[in-house]
Amino acid sequence: MSQDLSIENASARDILAEKIYDLCCQRLEDGWLVNLDGKVTIDLAEQKSHEFAQSPPNFSAIATADPIEFIATFMAGLRWGVPLFLCNPQWGIVEWEEVDILTAKVDLAIHRYCIAIPTGGSSGKIKFAIHTWETLCASVWGFRDFYGESEINCFCILPLYHVSGLMQLMRSLLTKGKLLIVDYHQLCHDPSIRDRISPCDYFISLVPTQLHKLLALNPHWLAGFKTILLGGAPPSLGLLDRSRSAGLPLALTYGMTETASQITSLKPSEFLLGNNSCGSVLPHAEIRLELAKSDRIGTIEIAAKSLMLGYFPDLDTGKYFYTDDLGIIDDRGNLSIVGRNSSKIITGGENVFPIEVVKAIMATGLVVDIWVVGVPDPYWGQVVTAVYVESDLPVSQQQLVDAIAGKLSKYKIPKYWLKVSEIPRNSLGKVSIDAVESLAREAYMRSNLSDR
Repeated sequence: MSQDLSIENASARDILAEKIYDLCCQRLEDGWLVNLDGKVTIDLAEQKSHEFAQSPPNFSAIATADPIEFIATFMAGLRWGVPLFLCNPQWGIVEWEEVDILTAKVDLAIHRYCIAIPTGGSSGKIKFAIHTWETLCASVWGFRDFYGESEINCFCILPLYHVSGLMQLMRSLLTKGKLLIVDYHQLCHDPSIRDRISPCDYFISLVPTQLHKLLALNPHWLAGFKTILLGGAPPSLGLLDRSRSAGLPLALTYGMTETASQITSLKPSEFLLGNNSCGSVLPHAEIRLELAKSDRIGTIEIAAKSLMLGYFPDLDTGKYFYTDDLGIIDDRGNLSIVGRNSSKIITGGENVFPIEVVKAIMATGLVVDIWVVGVPDPYWGQVVTAVYVESDLPVSQQQLVDAIAGKLSKYKIPKYWLKVSEIPRNSLGKVSIDAVESLAREAYMRSNLSDR
């Protein structure tokens, strides 16, 4: 399939949809799904397609962890122009209430053929980024051209309802590669799975918590992959150093649901030479920084062929997407992420970015997990607060302070430390910032009351 499928004429979408469906069926017959039954998937897709044709729904919420059911519903929805809402089957009552409110606004005339992908998991309410077949294809072609791979084989352990899992499906589908879907928890607990599978021809996408776990289990197996794409959350310097020592072909990336996955990437060869940036911009995208006066740090603004049309139900035709992320671009065009504008802590008039502090503390090896937030304080404005999980050996707060003394400016060193059993994170390893801030705020208030 070539890029001429990316069309502007809306009246031709029915023809395009039929071609897409036929392509999926052909790929399934050709053994696209390595460890799943292609015929069963086609039969289920035909069944769902018949149901959609007989009684077209306003939308279809795909809320399943079963890859066969997901792919079959995805195919049928694309075939008949049913708006597809990818949903996490583990959502609770509150999340589903938010989804119900949003999907009540579906306008079939406007949103037909849309693929709505959930975002907003680390803080705030769930939003759906509106994508189309064209935006997802643009992401695939940019990825293919950047890595110079005609066929992209994907070893997928991420859920298909998440953009990182969906794009592995898309890359392998469109480039005539293979798709191997493995349950992450089974992969961790059953060594025979790793023994049976040779990873040398595959790309794998991981978040830092998964990389940490798999690196500890079997670094030699992990080093055998063609490329390990790392994204979703900021990795610690210690994790990157251990990955480099193990010879892992790591590709640090930057991207988001709104851009249909990554828009920058670092080649593994550059990582192994010591580069810790998120790499350069992929061919289908453009990045610019909105710089503050006399500062190299700027808010990241993105234009891309893979950019969403807007947040459901609204369509936004603006060229640039204005992120909350802060970054630096070096002389070679490599992007490094500094933090998030909304997460910036202002203490005593000084700006502190949590990621910088997190990386410095993680590098000490005294904690196994940590996040840093600002807690309201009448004197400082905000107090830099570290919420951490200590390693196997107990560590005092003074030891932590001493370990980073001189490595950070004094105003960046946390004034308050809260030990917890675990950092609240979502299923993909992203810190649940609201939950961490709530823990820190309540503990800080109790501490101040007890001191009076």
